[in-house]
Amino acid sequence: MENQRRWQMVGLALSVVIVLAVAVLLTQVEAQQATRELTLVNIKHEGSNIWVPGPLVVKRGDRVRLRGINNVKDDPAEHGLAIDEFGVKLVVNRGKPETVEFVADKAGIFRVWCHLHLPHVATQLIILE
Repeated sequence: MENQRRWQMVGLALSVVIVLAVAVLLTQVEAQQATRELTLVNIKHEGSNIWVPGPLVVKRGDRVRLRGINNVKDDPAEHGLAIDEFGVKLVVNRGKPETVEFVADKAGIFRVWCHLHLPHVATQLIILE
């Protein structure tokens, strides 16, 4: 009877260790998938429209919440904000910020550009491994 109780205690202790290990792993996964909040502002500089600041840098696996603000004073009142590889394609109207979320699931350098008007100056999204 004493051996059976001892094995029950060992089993209980192992269960607690497993639950704690799973909790630690889940916490690490959540930390790796942190949400990075970034803002790009569209401005006119020396006659060219550009999204600033740039380049943007995140880590692979990050959830990215990207906010676009259009501060270009002259017409047209809307500008595009696109990152083709992540399916990002926003229309940002002057005075009405837009937000999009995506997971940075591949490493590399990706063009951030205005899909509505060419040629605007593009910036970059750099995703580190």
